[in-house]
Amino acid sequence: MTASRSATLGDELFVAGRLDEAMAAYRQALALSPGFAAARVGLDAILERARTRQPNEQLIQLLIDAYADNGANWEAIGWGAANQVVIGWPSDPTPEAMAGNALLIEFLRKSLNRDAALERKLLALRDATAKIVMQPSPPDAIVRLTEAIAEQAWLNEYIWPDDPAVPDGPAGAMYRPQPAPRPEVVEERQLAAGLTQIAPITDSVSQSVAAMYEANPYPRWTHLARRPSVDVRAALMRDFPHATAVAFDAPLSVLMPGAGTGQHPLSVASAYDNANVTAVDLSRASLAYGKRMASRYGVANIEFLQGDILDLPKLGRTFDHVECVGVLHHMADPKAGLMAISQVARRGAFVRLGLYGEGARRIVVKARQEIASAKLPPTLDGLREFRRRVMGGGWRRLVKLTEWEDFWSASLLRDLCFHVQEHRFTVSRVREFLDGSGLRFLGFEFNAGAVQRAVDANPIALYRARFPTERTLSDLARWEQLEREKSNLFPGYAFVCQKQ
Repeated sequence: MTASRSATLGDELFVAGRLDEAMAAYRQALALSPGFAAARVGLDAILERARTRQPNEQLIQLLIDAYADNGANWEAIGWGAANQVVIGWPSDPTPEAMAGNALLIEFLRKSLNRDAALERKLLALRDATAKIVMQPSPPDAIVRLTEAIAEQAWLNEYIWPDDPAVPDGPAGAMYRPQPAPRPEVVEERQLAAGLTQIAPITDSVSQSVAAMYEANPYPRWTHLARRPSVDVRAALMRDFPHATAVAFDAPLSVLMPGAGTGQHPLSVASAYDNANVTAVDLSRASLAYGKRMASRYGVANIEFLQGDILDLPKLGRTFDHVECVGVLHHMADPKAGLMAISQVARRGAFVRLGLYGEGARRIVVKARQEIASAKLPPTLDGLREFRRRVMGGGWRRLVKLTEWEDFWSASLLRDLCFHVQEHRFTVSRVREFLDGSGLRFLGFEFNAGAVQRAVDANPIALYRARFPTERTLSDLARWEQLEREKSNLFPGYAFVCQKQ
């Protein structure tokens, strides 16, 4: 059996819920072709979901093997790794004992912890490790553990509580940024100075948002997972066959406004067939992060430009494809941003958009109210105090935030609850938002990670049952009707349009 056939079989078994058999098929595909991206993606999806009540040695080894594969999705497998680390945590977790836990060391170095129980254990381990590493000539194993915890602190941007009694140095690196900046920070500062600017940023809200992301580039990420190559226009035509077929010359010109630190744009640049990506963002610090990572991974088909979405028409060119996810709701006038995007999209271009949902962010609204009332600043100390109140039980009505992926690092949490500007949408507002934009709504995408996990019903099945004669699933008035009946049907809105 070929690697391709094994991976396809794995996909079929995965969809059928036969995960053990799917895992075996993916492993066979990787044994036949170690760099086979489709099999790696499938296996990582299973490792991400894997939960056991007792430590599972086979699963632990698969996770360690995944961390050794530079093409694996370390962010995804971190969920399964955290489960194995927690359930295998010994009753006497001395630093000496924990230093020999290979999965723990890999997890700390390569995955952001998002488990509250594990955080409490890691904080205690950090304090115990600091006492040993501050002694003369600490054991090499303790030094390695210290370095791994320090790397986790770097990943979470020092969101854990500080202890001023621990001095700077190897121990202090587990608690706070050190006086000498890391080499990647030095490189990013140099790269930021050389970025091309579309035009000076004059909008006051855009200036405030830019300042926020200069202080906390979002998100901090460390690894570009291997993905199967895809002809994105062909894939979208399969998903939305009612779209208008328009042929564009290669290479496909892709615009990604609100590029942040480049995680999404670099994934697109490395996976979309024959594409050139233009990444635009307000923040020089964020773009410099992305440019450094592009160099690290050898992704050359991408350019980084600093500027406001409002100034996109000043580029003097148009694009064949646009992806702007999680961005427009942070503008003073999201519709103005949409119109600017529409203006630079070629006729027939697909435009992927993502917007916050009003219903899902009720708890975020409550958090913002508590933050304002307590006058917590959007600083590291303010973020730490917010987490202390939430996780310590002082703000019990916000404890559900610990289930959000963005609770677990400084830049993620600031973007989630301390943002300087936020709009939220309903289907009705999405319809008004698109009206007059020159963009035709093609349909929602229901495979967007946490968005899909939060849905308590199958929206597509519900739509088809209610409106069996409307086969395109693209009637926003009907989606609006369903949302009125089931208010939590859409935690957020990921959807595709086409320029008319």
